[in-house]
Amino acid sequence: MKPIRVILFLVIALLLGWAIGSYSTDHFYDQWIRRYQTHSAFANVNDRLTALTALRAGDTNATAELLEAQLDEQVAVLAPILQGMPAGQLQPQNLRLLKQLRNYRAAHPRKTSGPDIDQIIAAVLSSTNSQNHP
Repeated sequence: MKPIRVILFLVIALLLGWAIGSYSTDHFYDQWIRRYQTHSAFANVNDRLTALTALRAGDTNATAELLEAQLDEQVAVLAPILQGMPAGQLQPQNLRLLKQLRNYRAAHPRKTSGPDIDQIIAAVLSSTNSQNHP
C-alpha cells in the first residue's frame, strides 16, 4: 500500500506543478503579448499621424524621411530571418518584394545615422541575388 501512496503523491505533485506552471506561463505571456501589441499599435498610430501631419502641411521631405526610416527598421527585422533561411525557401512574392527593395535602394540610396544599420540593410539587399535565394 505504501508504494501506491508514493506514486499517487508524485502524480498529484506533477499535475499540480503542471497546472501552476501552465497558469503562470499563460498569464505572463498574455501580459507580455498585450504590452507588445499596445506598444506596437501606439507606435504605428504615431508614425501615421506624423506622416499625415507632415503631408497635410506640405512637408513631403519629412514624410519621405519617416517612411524611409520605417522601411529601414522593417528591413533590419528581416535580416536575421533571411540569414537563417535556406536557399529556395522564399515565396515568389517575397522574393519579388526583396528585388523591388533592392532596385528602390539602388535608385534612392540612403545612409542612416548608424553604420551597423547600413550594414544590416546591405546584407539583406545582397541576399536578393540569385545565388542566395534563386
